[in-house]
Amino acid sequence: MTQMTQMTQLKMFRWKGVNRLNQSQKGILIAENEQQARQILLQRGWQKLKLQQNWQLSTKPTQAEICDALLQLAVLLKSAVPLKNSLVILLQNCTNIQLNQWIRILIHEIETGYSFSQALAKQATQYAFLNLQERQLIHVGEMTGKLPQVCAQIAEHKQQALTLQRKLQKILLYPILVLAISIILTALLLIFIVPQFADMYSNNQAQLPFFTQILLSLSNSLQDYWALMLCLIVALIAVLKHQLKHSLRLNQCKNKLSETMPILSNVVHLSRLVSFCRSLHLMLLSGVPLNQALQSFLPQQKSWQQKADVQGDLSLISEVKAMLHWVKQGYAFSAAVGTGLFPMQAQQMLQVGEQSGQLAQMLKHIADTYQQQLDHKIDLLSQMLEPLLMVVIGGLIGLIMLGLYLPIFNMGSLIQ
Repeated sequence: MTQMTQMTQLKMFRWKGVNRLNQSQKGILIAENEQQARQILLQRGWQKLKLQQNWQLSTKPTQAEICDALLQLAVLLKSAVPLKNSLVILLQNCTNIQLNQWIRILIHEIETGYSFSQALAKQATQYAFLNLQERQLIHVGEMTGKLPQVCAQIAEHKQQALTLQRKLQKILLYPILVLAISIILTALLLIFIVPQFADMYSNNQAQLPFFTQILLSLSNSLQDYWALMLCLIVALIAVLKHQLKHSLRLNQCKNKLSETMPILSNVVHLSRLVSFCRSLHLMLLSGVPLNQALQSFLPQQKSWQQKADVQGDLSLISEVKAMLHWVKQGYAFSAAVGTGLFPMQAQQMLQVGEQSGQLAQMLKHIADTYQQQLDHKIDLLSQMLEPLLMVVIGGLIGLIMLGLYLPIFNMGSLIQ
């Protein structure tokens, strides 16, 4: 059985046991089969073992799990633990099947003579847990003997990006949940409440108001075709998700929509600027040349792909392509950037950084400065969403109530 075949047969086991002090212990272990899992636990000193296979699907590790793994790797390498041994220690505590497989393959590649960066590059297609920038940084760390520091810097950068992502998810989760509840309540009103009014109005000979007729027709359609409508909505979401990955035009429309919304556009722009400055700062600080650092922000088309997937932020990609073009023509970096990404104040700061030979540090200063503005915009957006959503909910329910009671308000015309 080949190495790759073995990798695909990993399973997750939940176990309980006692240690040498007769203290109860439990946990999760990834192994090829129950016998191997039991053997590993016995070697670690656990006794009276009870194992149960967890039939959880193999899911992609979260950014938090990858960040934690890099932090642990950095700590182990700083403690002078060899790379292979550090990865073996990581493997013992890794409870995500795909991440576990990835680490096993990296250990195997290192055992066959590849460097860490080469092993990462070989698995970049199947396990895209680290992007091109991060793999280049690891390569530089290997060449300069600063791999522990580079891993720690990458983990810190990913932690900052994860913190920002969680903030945005937090302010978006609330309105999505509220809107979903509003839609469900509206559907329930149309399915269960509106038909009772329809029965009451069916005995009247007078013509119902136009808005009430629309409401009753919508209620009838929901009662008769709710399953079909639900399937259409699910299919539409699936198609949109697929098209967002492959359609350049749809992504351009999405970017234009986000850039036209008043406060959200500022949040998106500041988030793009902060992320770009931090990434570029990290690469320049590690010794990556500017041209190569900028090139790493552009999507990479695989050799087997006839057409590359739509990846990343299209606005950022467009800005980076323009920067790269002018930098290759011999212009300074501060002269190559546009106001689409860097405000005029930030451009002046870049000029000072280049003139003083401290461009990397100035990028970090720009990121920290605009991070404060971003935090303020996010707080402002979260405070504005709540009253706006209350208006939306009240408007939906109010329109339904208005449509139902319009004939009653117009009672004079209904009574013959």
